[in-house]
Amino acid sequence: MSDSIPVEPLSFRKVLALRGPNIWTNITVLEVWVELADLQHASTHEMDGFNDRLKAWLPTLVNHRGSIGERGGFLEQLRRGSNLAHVLEHVALELQFLAGNDVRFGRAVPTDEPGLYRVAIEYMEETVGRSALELAKRLVLAAVAGEEFNVQDEVAALRELAQDVCLGPSTRSIVDAAKR
Repeated sequence: MSDSIPVEPLSFRKVLALRGPNIWTNITVLEVWVELADLQHASTHEMDGFNDRLKAWLPTLVNHRGSIGERGGFLEQLRRGSNLAHVLEHVALELQFLAGNDVRFGRAVPTDEPGLYRVAIEYMEETVGRSALELAKRLVLAAVAGEEFNVQDEVAALRELAQDVCLGPSTRSIVDAAKR
């Protein structure tokens, strides 16, 4: 029997809410320190069925341009091979978008520590952003393991949360005008 503590295959060392201008951008982002542990060398093009599961669960990922800069660019990056921190970034953004929050900015960069990435994910409402991040983690891990995942129910719950905590369109306009 081993005394070692099992390591999660994808975990968050820390999650910081950056609410003003920051090292990433001038908008609000969650900065997530993502540990890939045993998945640090995993590439999306090498995992049987991973890309197909992800595209089936989130077909709207086709709208993500990725570093290629055109519609479908992120899916092309998946086909060529990408790391799971980058995938987590795009999935978290797409889940927020599906919940009604128009967010687009994300970045994933490796650190000097093997398997550790810093990921920035735009959010409109912190609670929704954090929930989308946790949901993205579960979805990515299910895709890696080849497990079932009920995306529709999960997105519906996230959308309900967003409706509960986010400002309505007219109130949002007033707040945005006041900030300017």
